[in-house]
Amino acid sequence: MKLISSMPLSEKQVVQLMSARPDLEIETVKAFSEPDSQVEALLTYGWDVTEETLELYPNLQWIQAMSAGVDRLPLIKLAEKNILLTNVRGAHAIQMSEHVIWSMLNLLRQGRQVMHQQDQKIWSAKLRVEEMYEKTVCIVGAGTIGEAVAEKCRAFGMTVLGISRSGESHPTYDRMGALGELPHFLEISDVVVAILPLTQETENFFDAERFSQMKEGAYFINVARGPVVDEEALLEALKGGKLRGAALDVFVNEPLSESSPFWTMENVFLTPHIGGRSPGYTKRMFDVLIKNTRNFPERQDMINHIQLDKGY
Repeated sequence: MKLISSMPLSEKQVVQLMSARPDLEIETVKAFSEPDSQVEALLTYGWDVTEETLELYPNLQWIQAMSAGVDRLPLIKLAEKNILLTNVRGAHAIQMSEHVIWSMLNLLRQGRQVMHQQDQKIWSAKLRVEEMYEKTVCIVGAGTIGEAVAEKCRAFGMTVLGISRSGESHPTYDRMGALGELPHFLEISDVVVAILPLTQETENFFDAERFSQMKEGAYFINVARGPVVDEEALLEALKGGKLRGAALDVFVNEPLSESSPFWTMENVFLTPHIGGRSPGYTKRMFDVLIKNTRNFPERQDMINHIQLDKGY
């Protein structure tokens, strides 16, 4: 089996892979640019594989994306060629759920303003602070990460609502709903968390209409992908007071332009797409790679299959 990787691999990682699959031949490259009829698998962060890339490897059977989102990959062409795509779903759950809780606390406890006061050496206890306890949170995109967020929110005494495609009940949530129930869930939620994947259906999912459906003075957190939000509509909701605040880790264009108004808004807690970062992430995503490498080409034994027609 030959695998080529556009992400760097340490000597230790190569040894681990070879131990899992003794017949493995590994090649690391800066870019997928040279044709090779022996290649059966690609390892990528998920942004450097195009339709043209696929033509370089006529015997390609599997792509392992070392990310959760796969929206930048040529999904239609992968389906046409019957190429298996897997991701590292689950590897982000711990750190991203912690990031959501941190963001929520910053919004409710006025973290941005407190840090400003510290920088200016201002001693003032006049800030309006709130509790997570007994507030209602709606998690839009109730997958693996959403479940981890839900567990932590329940530990803080919150009522947890979830939106998924099926709306199937889940013990971690107080109530689950399908898309048709979203308007009602938005109307009663103090905090709305976006964790849904980016697909054709979810681009600009949070638009002016959905922000208008939210509870007056609610908070909005986006750790999904920037394009799931209509940023102009979000700005209007924040400026007009419909939303009390927002925590944003992702944006339509990254890095965020210095001219973006989000930088200077007092009711915005902004982070540079770091929700998925943590020391433990590398090991968790590599565990997925090892399992799938060991079991290839037995697709039924490989994990984290992407449904190419749905994009997740």
